[in-house]
Amino acid sequence: MKKSTKQTKTIQTNKVLNQMIDWAFECGEILNEHLLRSYKEPLKILDKGKHGLATEADLLSESFVIKKIRENYPEHGILSEEDAFARELKMEGAKANQYLWLIDPLDGTNNFYNKVPFFCVSLALNYGNETLVGVVYNPVNCELFYAIKGKGAYLYRLIGDKEVRVKLVAGKGNKPFSEALLSANLTSKKVEKDLFKRFPEVRAMRRLGSAALEMSYVAAGMLDAYWEYHLQPWDMAAAGLICKESGVKISNIKGEKYHPFCSSVLVSHPKLYPELLEILGL
Repeated sequence: MKKSTKQTKTIQTNKVLNQMIDWAFECGEILNEHLLRSYKEPLKILDKGKHGLATEADLLSESFVIKKIRENYPEHGILSEEDAFARELKMEGAKANQYLWLIDPLDGTNNFYNKVPFFCVSLALNYGNETLVGVVYNPVNCELFYAIKGKGAYLYRLIGDKEVRVKLVAGKGNKPFSEALLSANLTSKKVEKDLFKRFPEVRAMRRLGSAALEMSYVAAGMLDAYWEYHLQPWDMAAAGLICKESGVKISNIKGEKYHPFCSSVLVSHPKLYPELLEILGL
């Protein structure tokens, strides 16, 4: 316990953030290289059965990040999608006095495999169930979302040769459903036709295929709400912090307090949240 307390005092979150951003950019280069290669030759894939699939790019990107974490923070735990050890660790949650990295160096593998340019690198550092630092990076669109606990959330984007950096702040004022752009897994067993009959008319529904990016888009006001019934800690840890720091509403679908080890998530524009929660809870 004494050792962990000392670590909490000495951890440099700004340093960790800068490292995360560098690692995310490196992973992005790996992913983009394999995406370009896939137009000429098939990607090597690993069938994970009910867990989906992984490509060679998933494995190489993950291996790179894990190596960097172990070099710089050998005493920290690592929970990653493709790491077999992680599948048992995640069931226990995080120990209260443990630093734990929650990483998914390719969130949106199905999109990536099908050459749909909507996928990302998601990196987070937790202390217990609290996320301290989070980074979500889309290498195709050059979108970088990041946050440090208590210090706000930000979006950096490169558009042509112009750089944009903005602080993310939850939308204010009334947001009617008639103007809302919502994202959800429409193929989920939990999503039935009767559910959508209860929805007011909305501008549009989307299903984009990367939880970390979709949650980050809500934080940035590009989407007005996102929910999913079955997610893993590495899917939402980084984006969850980005959402919390931006001020959008975040909880599990039952309205209970969010943490990365929840099995479901709901993030929403503050004005839409109460009604969304009521609709989804019925």
